[in-house]
Amino acid sequence: MKIVSGFYHTRGNHCGSTAMRDLLHCAGLALSEAMCFGLGSGLGFHYFRDLPGAGISRFFHGRTGALERDLCDHLALDFAEGADDDPDRAWRTARAFVDADLPVLLNVELSRLPYYNSRTPFPGHRVVLAGYDIARAVAFLADNAFESLQEISFDALRDARDAPVASSLFPLQNYSLVVKSAHTHTPLDQAMRVALRENARAMLDTRDANAGLAGMKTLADDLVNWGDAPDWQFCARFGYQIIERRGTGGGAFRKMYAAYLREAENLAPELRGAELPKPMLEIAELWTAFALALKRASDEKDRAHLSAAGNALRDLATREENFWRRVIELVGEKQ
Repeated sequence: MKIVSGFYHTRGNHCGSTAMRDLLHCAGLALSEAMCFGLGSGLGFHYFRDLPGAGISRFFHGRTGALERDLCDHLALDFAEGADDDPDRAWRTARAFVDADLPVLLNVELSRLPYYNSRTPFPGHRVVLAGYDIARAVAFLADNAFESLQEISFDALRDARDAPVASSLFPLQNYSLVVKSAHTHTPLDQAMRVALRENARAMLDTRDANAGLAGMKTLADDLVNWGDAPDWQFCARFGYQIIERRGTGGGAFRKMYAAYLREAENLAPELRGAELPKPMLEIAELWTAFALALKRASDEKDRAHLSAAGNALRDLATREENFWRRVIELVGEKQ
């Protein structure tokens, strides 16, 4: 049996930020999950409608797709990532890293993980391969939802990493990421400023009407039409879950981001008097209220609640726009 030397794991809020926290800790850099999320410019928004193969007609998400890579880039870490269309070769690669005492972030389909006992498709779940046992043909995974390592058969893990995904937007492709060393990295205060600036730029970017603040406004305008979709009740309930239940830490990741901002105040003098955590925490609470409005619409089968939810989200977009413009004022628009 092989377990990565010095590997340490505890439960976390979100799969990606928990996985990166575990990888960095093993590589010699102890950061909180919230700091990992913030340094990866993880806060975002994307609205999807009528996406082929998604299994749901309308949904949205509150984080970026490149959190893990951006965290490594902002810290200038020595890391390796890649995908492989050969699952056997992908396993050999991951196993070789573990043999070298390097834990491996894996991209998997959550519904193919037996220990979840879930049939709901959810591609893009992140876990960490921390070890394996050849004699028993099992791997040991660190997963944000569990305190201890989870056992999974080699066959089940192969299936979870290489499962067919209906939508090309969420490819699995046996993706993996390894942090080789974190002993030399960009100073945290510099990385934090870059991460804040990049997150603000992404949220304020208006080129994609379905992303960032523009995406929030698009959804706000479209919510009144959700009731025309045959699966609108499922869409509304899933919206509630994606804000509050599915590994966000509450408030569509905003609550965790507020915790990051509180830590960031200790790194950057210009932030100490700006009181960024307070408005972000208020924004998180408004996201929770929006989520509950969606849940109410679904539970009561009353599409009238969707119009009120749209108005609430429109106000939320204004609050977030004011927040991100304040961030730009503090850290500058250019590096």
